[in-house]
Amino acid sequence: MDWIKINVNILEFIKTGKFGFLKLGEEKDEIINQKFPPEDWLNNETIESSKIWRYGNIELHFNDGNKLSGIFSDYVSHINCGERITISNWWIIPNDKKPPNLIDTIIELNILRIDFTKKYITPGYIELKLSNGV
Repeated sequence: MDWIKINVNILEFIKTGKFGFLKLGEEKDEIINQKFPPEDWLNNETIESSKIWRYGNIELHFNDGNKLSGIFSDYVSHINCGERITISNWWIIPNDKKPPNLIDTIIELNILRIDFTKKYITPGYIELKLSNGV
């Protein structure tokens, strides 16, 4: 299967919600038609049925309508982009180093004048959701 490599600017992602050419709400078929099929997906699933596509340890999450609903990584301090993603501007997320803490992240978002909400998920986990859906 033919595929392309995308370049991601994390600062631009934070500001606009665009992850390379990807944006929330895109359908799986659109992403595949743009030559960006997944490198991996959930066990015992197919590309079509899997709710998560993986590129290294970066994940694209899809809702029940097969629309892109989230871009996620559990490994913020050690992001592996796989073969199909490169990152040109890490913003405040230095790869292979200590990730920014909550206060530093909030300060940077305030400097950029980006609105967000803060939600406590479980002890030790806090979600910041930006007005653009990131």
